[in-house]
Amino acid sequence: MNSNSASESGEWYFDTATHTVVDGPGPDRLGPYPTREKAASAMETVADRNRAWQEDPRWDDKEDEGDTGSKG
Repeated sequence: MNSNSASESGEWYFDTATHTVVDGPGPDRLGPYPTREKAASAMETVADRNRAWQEDPRWDDKEDEGDTGSKG
């Protein structure tokens, strides 16, 4: 099978437990991705998205820093 062609399920996943690309959904898997290559770079995609969210002013949690959860 061509490494870029569709898997049997038509989707590729990145297994976070084994750090491998797999065919089909399951526990500990990120996806689906349209290609094996996209699935292989899943952790980079996650890091990029996390970085973007941290820099998004709509998700600024700084005002909550120092809040210990206790009142009074």
